Amino acid sequence: MYKGWFGPIRGSLIVGVGSSILAAAIVACLSPANEAGYRKFVSFGIVDMWSSRNAIKDWVEWMETARETCVLFGVAHRGWCQDKRFEPALKERLKHGVAFRILFLDPCCKAAEVRAREEEGTRNTQEKIRKSIEDMWRIRESLAESQKPQLRIIVYNATPSCGLTWVDQQMLVTHYLAGLPDETSPALLLTRPQVGMERSLYDVYADNLEKIIEKKCRFVDENNVSEFLPQKPPEVDSGGGVAQTEPMPAEGAREGANRD
Repeated sequence: MYKGWFGPIRGSLIVGVGSSILAAAIVACLSPANEAGYRKFVSFGIVDMWSSRNAIKDWVEWMETARETCVLFGVAHRGWCQDKRFEPALKERLKHGVAFRILFLDPCCKAAEVRAREEEGTRNTQEKIRKSIEDMWRIRESLAESQKPQLRIIVYNATPSCGLTWVDQQMLVTHYLAGLPDETSPALLLTRPQVGMERSLYDVYADNLEKIIEKKCRFVDENNVSEFLPQKPPEVDSGGGVAQTEPMPAEGAREGANRD
């Protein structure tokens, strides 16, 4: 189904794998006394791992290796948007025909409100999402018309439990820790193994991403982009009071808000 989305990539993604369970499995499988467990660990498609994604410094360099597709799935993507290398690298890859799908947590949804409460004191989550969408939309608008379809900006309405950077046949998965900034998340580098399990971790994660895109997403375009951009402060009338504006429609009343 999603060959058109991700080129030749086939596979699947479940976002809700528990990081603590996964960490325990990794430690057990890597034990020298457990050769069979180690072989199973390799068959999962795990290439590398980090206790915190802060240890990973070459994000943009890895994105620059994309030949066919690149998917960025996360909450706000501020790290990407604030990296001065990102925009020129993105445009260079687009010129070479790479298709990008960038998924943000919908700043209008209840899940964004919950995440904002968890991150209270570290950042204004919903405003960070809106600012990042604004940055990404500006990049898209600066592209030639022929390149714009290669850069799809998407918002999803689902519980954010992991982030994912998927470049061609490899994906870097980071699991969010409740109540902590995303930067502290542990990370796994996955690839589809040539032999071993019929459903590796790579397959599991890819399948759920397909389902999220199919059922829980809205594509940002010229008709709805204003919903996701930073909100202007209320206008003040000449008497010093707040000017009356039309009420915003309820979340479920927005056209296309619920893809189910």
